[in-house]
Amino acid sequence: MIQKTIVKSWIWVSITLLLPCITFAQVDSVAKTKYPSTFVTEHDIDRNLSPQYEDTVINHNEIYHPYYRNFGIFQDLGNIGTPGRSQFFTFNRPSEFALGFNPYEVFYKKAEDTRYYKTKLPYTDFNYTQGQRELLLLAAKFSYNLTPRLNMGVDYNRVTSQGFYPNQYTSSYFTKLFGSYHSKNNRYTLLGNLIWNRGVLDESGGIRSDSLFESLTGANKAAPTQLNNSESRFKNSVIYAKQYFYLGKMEPQVLDEDTTYRLSKAGFIAHTFKYEKDNYYFDNPSGDTSSLLFPANGGIDSTGIFYDSISSFSVLNRISYAYWTKSNSRQQSFVEFSMAHRFIEVQQMNEVRNFHNVIGEAKMERIPKSDNNIGIKLAGSYCFTGYNQNDIKVNSEIIYTSKSFNVSGAFNNQLYTPDYTHVYYRSAPFNWNNNYSKINVTHWRAALQTKQFRHNFNVSLNQYLIANWVYNGLQIAPEQSNKILVINTLEASKTFQASIFYFEHKAWLQQANLDIVRLPNFGGFARYYLSGKIFKKVLELQAGAEVFYNTAFYGNAYHPSARVFHLQNQTQIGNYPMLDFFITGKVMTAIIYAKYEHANMDWIRTGFYNTPHYPLPVRIFRLGMRLRLYN
Repeated sequence: MIQKTIVKSWIWVSITLLLPCITFAQVDSVAKTKYPSTFVTEHDIDRNLSPQYEDTVINHNEIYHPYYRNFGIFQDLGNIGTPGRSQFFTFNRPSEFALGFNPYEVFYKKAEDTRYYKTKLPYTDFNYTQGQRELLLLAAKFSYNLTPRLNMGVDYNRVTSQGFYPNQYTSSYFTKLFGSYHSKNNRYTLLGNLIWNRGVLDESGGIRSDSLFESLTGANKAAPTQLNNSESRFKNSVIYAKQYFYLGKMEPQVLDEDTTYRLSKAGFIAHTFKYEKDNYYFDNPSGDTSSLLFPANGGIDSTGIFYDSISSFSVLNRISYAYWTKSNSRQQSFVEFSMAHRFIEVQQMNEVRNFHNVIGEAKMERIPKSDNNIGIKLAGSYCFTGYNQNDIKVNSEIIYTSKSFNVSGAFNNQLYTPDYTHVYYRSAPFNWNNNYSKINVTHWRAALQTKQFRHNFNVSLNQYLIANWVYNGLQIAPEQSNKILVINTLEASKTFQASIFYFEHKAWLQQANLDIVRLPNFGGFARYYLSGKIFKKVLELQAGAEVFYNTAFYGNAYHPSARVFHLQNQTQIGNYPMLDFFITGKVMTAIIYAKYEHANMDWIRTGFYNTPHYPLPVRIFRLGMRLRLYN
């Protein structure tokens, strides 16, 4: 099955790579006109910011795993495509309805993250990683301007792996079709996205005996698992469209004897439509039983066979008005007011609930465009009705920019209703209906970024003061604390260079005053390598090692049926470095790399886990490539 998947993926890849060639063959009277490919995001369009250029550096291409790339320190279930979460505490919750914790979110395609391209030649970005244990990781993006005002594209990820231990198979697809259109008079812009995120994975429930696993060495370590025939599935579908109707005057542009008119934009009225459907399933078709995972009083029949699911869909309509001040060399300002209605329906076992959220929002930003300047961001939202009625969110940030550094400070406060699945949950093993107080999170942040060093320094200090925190406790079910939770974090990064030798460092420090949030007190990432150009500077080469590490702590256990990480007091994880060796080469826009992962397996000890009872991957060799074609 895996081999068929690989063949199908290579066929898809071949078609993708041929598309630019087919397009180049078309007759175009302006084909010789050269300008670089650029992109904008919805955030940039809202603020009337300039297009951005693609980052083409060679660094970190070999870090293909989303959890290592995005989080650095994290928990997952020992194979790519499995549930996971960051182990560095951050909080930036949207002021809207949340179904519950999404353990696959890091893999999801999202409309808000879309890059809309402007490119004369087709833009193609192809990533492929292959290796032992049947891993296939494919990421491909293709975008092309059919006309100067119409751009279309596809963004596709394929993740599948047989895994390293019994019952670890994963298979998932993440697809996004996107496009943008601008009218000839620049009065109208349309952004559109169609998204499908879906996958399936075997659920092992973790190994039954850590001691048996740790008594073995080498690449064939294995141990019996809690579950043998259970699986989880997820499906997410999104239809997203945003229309901009620009405000402003048409101003004459005189060139020789010709006069044309150009819209001087002063702001916009926008309408956003979003339809989203989520489905999560846990299937136990053969009667897997486990006293560790499923309580005896959970209502499961005597055979142990059960099927759980939860689904939700929502329809969002949002109207917004934005005003831009006339930009100059020092600053640009942005003000937005909006009102949104979101219909929500949630279906669980023998239960359906409907809600109508109505949310008002306001934003004001002063964006600095020069040194020795001040930037300000203010935002607030309030939910009038629905599941999140009386939820409030207030954000504020100030930044000072100079020639040598940027320094910023922020204050945020949010009062919100706990996630739906923390309040209402019905399944075969679990059933709860809670009446929780709103959670109150106050967040302070101070940050410094240098700008004049060869490799700059970044540091960020955060403090979170949290009342009424809701968490999944020792018995898996959610609990609410009546104490004030205080979490302090420090994040810093710095690269040093000596000739062709580079030493990258990133460190995380954090501490919580209550035991209801379990975090490693220290985490770090180091990447030591040599970098230079050879063969008359045609080939850029990097070779070195990278290590990820965090201190020991009682990391949360994972429950596959409830899809949550919950407290446990039996097993410590961490205090174990993950060491990888790599070599990467770049010629023009093509990058090829080889990587030897977990090279230190069995050096220190034979037990290694990111999540209790879910061992880390064994020593393995990977090959990968990245190819980008654009103007």
